[in-house]
Amino acid sequence: EGTAPLAFPLGGGVPDLLIPRGEHLAFGVHVTVGPMGATVGKVFLDTGVDAFQESLVLLGGGGGDGREVGWLKAKAEGGYLFYNMESVLDSRYLPQDWPSISFYTRQTGSENRRREIQLGLQEDVTHATFRKDSTRGAPRGQRIWQPLAQRDVPEGTMDMLGAVYLARTLLLSEEEELVFPLIDKMDIWKMTLSLGEEKRIEVPAGTFDAVEIVLEPSTWEDEPEQEAGKFSGLFGIRGSIKLWVEKTTGVPVRIQGTIPAGPVDVECDIYLETTTGTPDAFQPIDLEAEAAAAASSEAAEG
Repeated sequence: EGTAPLAFPLGGGVPDLLIPRGEHLAFGVHVTVGPMGATVGKVFLDTGVDAFQESLVLLGGGGGDGREVGWLKAKAEGGYLFYNMESVLDSRYLPQDWPSISFYTRQTGSENRRREIQLGLQEDVTHATFRKDSTRGAPRGQRIWQPLAQRDVPEGTMDMLGAVYLARTLLLSEEEELVFPLIDKMDIWKMTLSLGEEKRIEVPAGTFDAVEIVLEPSTWEDEPEQEAGKFSGLFGIRGSIKLWVEKTTGVPVRIQGTIPAGPVDVECDIYLETTTGTPDAFQPIDLEAEAAAAASSEAAEG
C-alpha cells in the first residue's frame, strides 16, 4: 500500500509483476536507416493503480473492498518521410479470474488497426481470447471487429507491455534470467529476460549507471517452430529488444531494437527525456560532485 508498487500475481512460477503507482516517463525517438538518421517522435510510458470496481450489472457489485487494479500504458507518436502514426498500448491487471489481464492496442495515422487480448482463468484453465478489426465486411471507409479467436495458454502467460515491466522485477529479484510465456495475437512465445553488461548511459534526463536487460523471443515448447525475427514487440520492434535500466531501481533509460520497413531495417533508439513519479532512489549521477570527490581522493593520496 501507499507508495509501494502493486504486486500482481502471474502464476506459473513467474514472479509478481510490480506496477508503480503513478510513474510517467517521456522518451525521444531516433531512427537510423543506413547512413541516415532522424529524430522522429515521442514515446510515453505511464503506470497507475486504481480501486477495483466490479461491474454494476453484477449483483452486489460496486467494489470498495480494498482490491486494486494496476495499469500500464505506452503511447508512441511521430512520423518519418511519408509515414505518420500514433500507437497506444493499454494493459490492465485485474483481481479476478476472468479476465485477469486485458491488453488493448490501437494505431492511427498512415495505418489504422485495433487489437485486444484477454487472459485469465475459465473453468480452472488459463485461457486467452483475441480479436482485431478489419475492413472485411465493413462499410466503405470503416473497420469493424472480426470474430473472436480463443485458445488455452500456459499458466503465467504475459502481454508484451507487461513483459517490459517484468524487467524491473528481474533486476530487483537479483536473478540472472527470467523465462515466461508471452502471447502475440494467438501465438505463444518463450520470452527470456537476461541481464547483460553494465555501463554508464547518458540521455537527456541525465547520466545513469545502467544494466542491460535483453528480451529474447524463441519458440515455446509444444508450439509450431517460429523465427525470432518474426516476433513483433513494442511498437513494431522485431526480434530481440535491448532495455537499459537504472541499476538500482530498474527504471528504463534507453530502449533499442529494429523495426522492419519494407526492404530496409530501421534501427530504433528510444531515450529518456523527463520523469515524474519515479522511486526516490532514481537520480542522475552528479558528475561534478563525482569529479570533485575523485580529485580530492587523488590529492589525499598524493
